[in-house]
Amino acid sequence: MLAKKFRLPIQEFYRKSSQNTRTKYFTLKIFKPEKSYARLGIVVSKKVASKASGRNSLRRLIFNFARDNYQRLVVNDYLIILLPVSAKVSKDDLITALEYALKTKTNPRLNV
Repeated sequence: MLAKKFRLPIQEFYRKSSQNTRTKYFTLKIFKPEKSYARLGIVVSKKVASKASGRNSLRRLIFNFARDNYQRLVVNDYLIILLPVSAKVSKDDLITALEYALKTKTNPRLNV
């Protein structure tokens, strides 16, 4: 899990304007940084997974990916909003899409 310092308080950022990137599985919103380090927030609604354990496992999967690749992220605030189809795909496909979105849209030096 990502340290609390690096987690984005999603309540404050959910309706703000940002640079958006949409994939098949999620929407990635990128905000200008308020801190001197990158922060990540994840929104998983009940439409994605009806059980809390399913939502938490998706959240944990993305936070673990972010923890492993944190040093390569550009300093921004990132908000990932998962779409309902993301619960039905394999974890590898979801991580691959996340790697691609972060690599191509926000950080060309992210070589995962």
